Amino acid sequence: MKHFLLIIVFLSCSLLTEAQTAKYFKHLVFRETPYSETKGKIPQTEAEVQNVNHYKLGYDSLNRLILIEYKYNQNLIELNRSGILDGKRALASKTQIIYTENTETRLFFDVDNKPATNGMGVFKEVYSYNKKGKRVGLKFYDKNDEPINNSWNIFEYTWKHINNNSVLETRKDVNGVNVTMRPYYKFHNVLYKFNDKGLLLSMNNVDKRLKLINDETGIATDKATYDKNNNLINFKFFNAENEPAVGSFLGTAGGFATYDESGNCLKYATVGLDGNYQVDKRSNDAYSKYKFDSVGNLIERSSYDTHNKILKKRDVISVKYVYDTKNPIQILKTEYHHTIPNKKVKDSILKNLNKQIGKDELVEDFNQLLETLKEHPSQFEFIDKTSYKNLVSMQRDKLKDSMTVQEFYQLTSPIVTSLGCLHTRIVDTRFFRTPQKYWLPLIVWFENEKMYAINNCVENIEMDAGSEILEINGISSSEILQTLKSTISADAFNQSFYRGDLNVNFLYYYHSYFGFDSEYKIKFKPYNSENTITTSFLIDEPAPNYKVEINNTSRLGIEINKESKTAIIKIKNFSYFPRGRENIDFFKEKLDTYMKQIKNENISKVAFDLRGNRGGNPECTNHILSYIIDKEINFYEDNDLNKRRNRPTTIKPKTINNISNANIYMLTDGRCASATAQMLAVVKQNKLATIIGEETGGTYSTHPGRGTASLKNTKLSLQIGTERESVNVPRLVLDKGIIPDKSIKLKLFDIINGDDPLLNYILKE
Repeated sequence: MKHFLLIIVFLSCSLLTEAQTAKYFKHLVFRETPYSETKGKIPQTEAEVQNVNHYKLGYDSLNRLILIEYKYNQNLIELNRSGILDGKRALASKTQIIYTENTETRLFFDVDNKPATNGMGVFKEVYSYNKKGKRVGLKFYDKNDEPINNSWNIFEYTWKHINNNSVLETRKDVNGVNVTMRPYYKFHNVLYKFNDKGLLLSMNNVDKRLKLINDETGIATDKATYDKNNNLINFKFFNAENEPAVGSFLGTAGGFATYDESGNCLKYATVGLDGNYQVDKRSNDAYSKYKFDSVGNLIERSSYDTHNKILKKRDVISVKYVYDTKNPIQILKTEYHHTIPNKKVKDSILKNLNKQIGKDELVEDFNQLLETLKEHPSQFEFIDKTSYKNLVSMQRDKLKDSMTVQEFYQLTSPIVTSLGCLHTRIVDTRFFRTPQKYWLPLIVWFENEKMYAINNCVENIEMDAGSEILEINGISSSEILQTLKSTISADAFNQSFYRGDLNVNFLYYYHSYFGFDSEYKIKFKPYNSENTITTSFLIDEPAPNYKVEINNTSRLGIEINKESKTAIIKIKNFSYFPRGRENIDFFKEKLDTYMKQIKNENISKVAFDLRGNRGGNPECTNHILSYIIDKEINFYEDNDLNKRRNRPTTIKPKTINNISNANIYMLTDGRCASATAQMLAVVKQNKLATIIGEETGGTYSTHPGRGTASLKNTKLSLQIGTERESVNVPRLVLDKGIIPDKSIKLKLFDIINGDDPLLNYILKE
């Protein structure tokens, strides 16, 4: 009876600590140890969580967590709907938290809001705190308030704080016997290391002197990695000598997980030392796949072997959960599927991409292309007529009785790029309509004629950022690089532009030439390693949203470093279409605002970061120049073309918020071209700013492009350069980009370490 009354007292106390604030999240951060705080990931607003599964976290006036609920609308729901790798193991549908001066008590409730045990079979948890307010212990109790072991055979945790980000954990059962962290995970004294955000970085099996020691399977450390949403994306095992090792209850070298944008775990896999699949000896599979509905309910799971073949477990190949569409909190049935459908559906997208076109149609398109190229005003400026004629003849001879669009693109793109004109190009627009799951899962960086991965979306945890890509589908990276260069239109065959554009648009150029596949085999060397590894990537196994971050890069923005009185204005391009049509006023208004802010905050250094900026409308560049000059300057050459276009050949300085007296810098790379390169030519000619970075990909002179009719049968898009447009810089040469005043290259090492030597130079100047 006294235990029942004690529970009532706790519940009564909790009523006095109502949540002052509530926060909403799609999921919870993974917790390996109960020492870790319960934290949400992928934050949501109250409006956003209507009609979807979510965690509601309540906090008191001291910002202490006092309530954790997993809900759909106003209904408590089962935690298993959220799939795996959530930090929910020791929770229930509702968890209530009560504090005293040095304790934290957690009570658990089921979907009917009735007292229940949590996922570890515990009715009550009681944390103890030291005088500094840090957790130092935890004990478990049953509904009669008697000590109880949780499902890992642990009654009591004890934590000793080593430093701000490390704690030493030991455990005992109800008989006072020391136990391992799990019955099947044989770490004894575990040193947990956290980052400043409280995310677990590693757990380490140590002796009394905190020295690493191997457990009975030969591992001493388990290291974790997270993505920007705090999803646990991979883990690796190491021995006491800090060497990668196979071990733990999994009998693997580690594993990885992929997630959708809502934080649902779509796949959980275990891997060997080479990062490729290895069977987990506990579950006897290589990986499991999970599917979710739009509400966030887990609706299907299945397991696979190392050859991507679905496995039968207890005569079942997949389990499906069916929910009431009108009332998603209600599960209607669980379906166990025992057989694999015999019918294999051919991929319709790949089939359409490889559709054949007859020779007559190909010849018609080939001739249409040649006629269009004749419209270029300087067709033979960078290739002589004889060489061009020989090239055309050689490519014409390659026409077959039938070809795919991809094969025709391979044949014709070298002819187009031979003109050495940035604005004369042939484009296979099918790439932009092809779902991302068909794309090669790499974001690459070219340096010293080598190709490196700067992401890891290949589902191989050995392919870290900085891995050198040696081959893709049996073709060497050097051959890929040289081949793709022949398909890129660049003014005067500028080598700096080739590299700069490939670093941004590699996926487009690669797939336009080499096509799309159902599987990509990639040979690579991990960063700072001589080991050669070959791995595979299937199109039905995409790492979701790996290109979102690049695509969503802001076009225009300003950052102020108050300490160094420096403003950094980032401009991705000079084309602005916020409402479906060109809106130059949008750019001008933004820049006007930035100039006013710079003046108001007394900024002494201003850097225009133009890296990656391929150009756009000269009105934008002229607007910038008007703020950094103190007297009228010549911009365009005084020629018939500019007179016909009624363009002003001079630029006058702004009288309001003019920053010509500031230290001004222009940051460049090989992708700076067209209008961007022309502005930089004027800057260099008139010494208006210090240009820092790499030779630009464009020159002071270019041929602005216009669209022409697509090729009739292959539908490849064409653009042709028009009359030459030059700025007034007589001392610069035509076949080189704008050479920076201070040459600084962004290198692979800088990218991996999140460093920016160009900005560092400016901040220290």
